[in-house]
Amino acid sequence: MEIKGSAVKATPDFVKSNYYNRYNEWVNALPELSRYIIEHPIYATTWYPLMESTIIPTQKVAELFFGGDHVMAAREIGRFSSDIALKGMYKIFVRISSPQFVLSRASNIFATYYQPSDIKVIETSEKQTILLLSKFHRNEALIMERIAGWIEHTLEITLKSPLKAEVEYSVDGENLSARITATWD
Repeated sequence: MEIKGSAVKATPDFVKSNYYNRYNEWVNALPELSRYIIEHPIYATTWYPLMESTIIPTQKVAELFFGGDHVMAAREIGRFSSDIALKGMYKIFVRISSPQFVLSRASNIFATYYQPSDIKVIETSEKQTILLLSKFHRNEALIMERIAGWIEHTLEITLKSPLKAEVEYSVDGENLSARITATWD
């Protein structure tokens, strides 16, 4: 699986923003290929290997700053990424749009960030939307948690009511798919 550079940048930007004094410690903790990717310019439209550019760096964030809680680290990076992506006019647009509309557009955008992947809304109602993410490898589950964090924070921008994004995984051999169910009041 590959990921677009604009999504890769979220992890080093998150570490710089929240753990600036420990940024070099984080970079030095990465394996060689991951460190190489992070230390060189990351181009928004370039494709990078998902595991080395995003999953492993997220795991290191978890180990260094979240007591080893990989899910929490991935969710927080996803939330951070939402803030970065939804600035200015986009944030205003999201605030006036319905959650269903925002998530349907987001699923289309997510599908352009990962190749090969299939990301789509499979069900929507007044207080819930379900996305199906497929064509991932079983060791790429953390990316689903990052997407769930992005969804949670984006819905917080849209709404002022309680919400949650739950991830349910399905593994078939080496293939991973996930259903992300976003609910709100």
